Amino acid sequence: MNRHDLIRHAADKIMESNRGGKMSGKTWIAVAAIGAVVVVGFIAYRLILIELITRIH
Repeated sequence: MNRHDLIRHAADKIMESNRGGKMSGKTWIAVAAIGAVVVVGFIAYRLILIELITRIH
């Protein structure tokens, strides 16, 4: 690769990151895992809250 090719390659990488880039498989798995943890946590919170309310009455 000559200097011109390296500059063009660097410019392409910069433009790709400006457009948001591509999400890799690992990123999608991480997003899905975080989403699942949030949903399970919310369901657990609601179940605990309902249990506490029913015991008070």
